[in-house]
Amino acid sequence: MTALAFAAAATFTAMAVLGLAACAQPATVPGSANAETTSEESVSPPTTEVAPPPVTVFVAPPVTVTEPAPVPPKPVLTPCQSLAANGYSYAFAVESWVAEGLPANWDADRDGYPCEQSYGNQN
Repeated sequence: MTALAFAAAATFTAMAVLGLAACAQPATVPGSANAETTSEESVSPPTTEVAPPPVTVFVAPPVTVTEPAPVPPKPVLTPCQSLAANGYSYAFAVESWVAEGLPANWDADRDGYPCEQSYGNQN
């Protein structure tokens, strides 16, 4: 068998298989005598797509945080300034000075009278 004859035989065999496969199902043409008629038609309802509700997005406004200004430290009061600020008398300040042991920082001008800068000149 030659190659040409072999190719022809293979083609003929393939055509026969395809032809038989087509004959396996009878063709029905709508409106012809051999067309099947059914009384029930299966009609599917139309599909309706429901749109999702609109989404509302709330964005919080930016928040500006302002830190309060630092509070300056209170000035440190001397003992005499503290006594005068709290309303004690000059006599009480002198008694406190003696009770503390006559500290030099209570008598700024060293004249023996304490707290003169807070209570004024007492000599």
